[in-house]
Amino acid sequence: MNDSDPQSDAVRLIVLQKMSPSRRFAMAAGWSNSLRELIRSGLKQQFSEESEEFRRRLLADRWLGVELASKVYGRKDSHG
Repeated sequence: MNDSDPQSDAVRLIVLQKMSPSRRFAMAAGWSNSLRELIRSGLKQQFSEESEEFRRRLLADRWLGVELASKVYGRKDSHG
């Protein structure tokens, strides 16, 4: 989904290209942290009765994907 016009996208691209790689990386890291916190907050609301450990595992499933989260943290049923 793109809710901006092509001219705005072109300007945004020019601005990003003029930034240093470290600045672009810092922006991407900030967006990543924000997204992870939004997911964490949603899980806390949706699964408020569950343990923090359970919600952390759900976050890992959503952030990494079920297959990779299982490889990293073990099978889901072993975590509550």
